[in-house]
Amino acid sequence: MRRPAFGAGVAALLLASPLTACRTEPPPPTYLRVEGPAPRLAEVPDSRALLVVFWATWCPPCRTETPRLVALAEAPPDALRVVVFSHDTEAKAVETFFEGPHPAALHLRLDEGHQVARAFGVDTLPQSFLVVDGRLVARFAGPREWDSRGMRRLLEKLIREHPPGVSAPSR
Repeated sequence: MRRPAFGAGVAALLLASPLTACRTEPPPPTYLRVEGPAPRLAEVPDSRALLVVFWATWCPPCRTETPRLVALAEAPPDALRVVVFSHDTEAKAVETFFEGPHPAALHLRLDEGHQVARAFGVDTLPQSFLVVDGRLVARFAGPREWDSRGMRRLLEKLIREHPPGVSAPSR
């Protein structure tokens, strides 16, 4: 019988090595940095940061991401509120999808004629934008794991990178 080239003690050391115990975190979620003023939105929650999501009940990727989007909206990072603009033409479709009223934390509204989507330059669904203090900060194309640890950290980081404006002292 042939013996291994190294003894059992060496094998145990290799298994306990910090190199084998090292774990890497998954890369941050993908996004595109954008900059410029955000289109004005009427009747949105008062908040420093808004995650503006364009979505529809008939869109399979939108349907897939909905539970995680609701989870984020119901327990958002500090200063963040979620606003969802639905491409559905009737509120009944949204009620049917949610089996009743939509979760209040989504601040969901119908985007009649897709006017808001056009103002944001939306070309596919789902698509989301992070707006901080009225400025576009990031664009997310496709469905996301909104309540994942990595996404929450990314949103918090992007919000922190844009601290609230300090008003000039009064004279």
